[in-house]
Amino acid sequence: MRIRAALTVAAVATAAAPLAAACVPAAAAGASLEGVPRVEHVVTLVLENESFSTTWSPSSPAAYLNSLVPQGAFLPDYYGTGHVSLDNYVAMTSGLAGPQVANTYTDCLGINLYTCVQEVSTAATAGNGSTPSIADQIENAGLTWKQYADGSTRPCVHDDYSPAATGSGIPPGDSYQGNGGTPTNNGAGPDYADRHVPFLYYSNIIGDAACCDAHLRPYTELGADLAANTLPAYSFITPDTCHDGHDTPCSGGGPGGLASADLFLRANLAPLLAYLRTHDGVLFVTFDEGTPSDTSGCCTGGPAGAGGFGGRVGMLVLGAPVLAHATVATAYDHASLLRTTEDMLGISAHLGNAATASPITGIWAPPAAGSTVSTSTSTSPGAGATPSAIATPNTSAPAATLTLLAPATLLAGAAVSRRRRRR
Repeated sequence: MRIRAALTVAAVATAAAPLAAACVPAAAAGASLEGVPRVEHVVTLVLENESFSTTWSPSSPAAYLNSLVPQGAFLPDYYGTGHVSLDNYVAMTSGLAGPQVANTYTDCLGINLYTCVQEVSTAATAGNGSTPSIADQIENAGLTWKQYADGSTRPCVHDDYSPAATGSGIPPGDSYQGNGGTPTNNGAGPDYADRHVPFLYYSNIIGDAACCDAHLRPYTELGADLAANTLPAYSFITPDTCHDGHDTPCSGGGPGGLASADLFLRANLAPLLAYLRTHDGVLFVTFDEGTPSDTSGCCTGGPAGAGGFGGRVGMLVLGAPVLAHATVATAYDHASLLRTTEDMLGISAHLGNAATASPITGIWAPPAAGSTVSTSTSTSPGAGATPSAIATPNTSAPAATLTLLAPATLLAGAAVSRRRRRR
């Protein structure tokens, strides 16, 4: 691996973090593509396991999230690609799904982290060649990236990464499962989960200590990076299993679900949004999957590039080039998000199922002076998708007094994994 100076990471306290390290050699960045604007910063923030109707409604516990809808573009027909967690995170970062990475459909239940990483990395290399994930694409373009992982207190936190490792909780699997049960002796909090940190699953990152330490950072560093104007070109934010809404209730006694996720967003999003609006950036907020009973899907992000089955979750897009008050009813999924991210960073090659996906369009401002967007139907849903009437998000909920939180066979396997990891 070649080390290059890329991004000076602002320290949480007074100590300076190391310079960012490249996992692959650098090359020149690309230009704007496919009607998608070229931007300076793309940020993806992923929440967990909620249905569209629960999240985006006047009675939603996510009152703050809904209050942001008029400020950006709302995609009511955005879908997950599978059930459980890891399969969706891998799809978002490499475009892979289906039989290529079969164990991700159970969050690698019963196998250790090393074995899971080898499966994902082998499939990613076979499917995408020398650029198995978007991280490699970004560095090839001469750009910078980070994963900000909530619940970690040091870089590159993960369970034992060795062929002989055995984990507790789901022997011999990964013991860093969150839900209040993660061991806390290695820079992890009890709600930190490896399976929600997708860049751990590419061997050229986790297997390279300098690369992993430079790019997989504690979430608490995000504020310092904003203040120092060192936010990378691409950021992937994963709240811990309380703050992302996965746990109900939270291990520490909080309500969990959308209520706790919304508290996290209210406590953390304002500085990030202010930065992106003044630094040519875009934030995508979505969910990895819907409820287990929702197996609808669309587009190209599922097995073998067909429609997925992760359920309807919706997406909100905010930032400098995004149309306010826009609702676009085109069907999209995680492969669409990956392709759009590549386009926004000037990357013309598209990984895995993103190669046949449609980029997210119709939400970028201004297509013409004074114009707005209401619907778009350029992409038809895949099998199982039934876009309904556009919901009316809760955009007028009164502000509450809040206590902020601290800064088929595949489906059967997914159900087993969910039962084993939930309390």
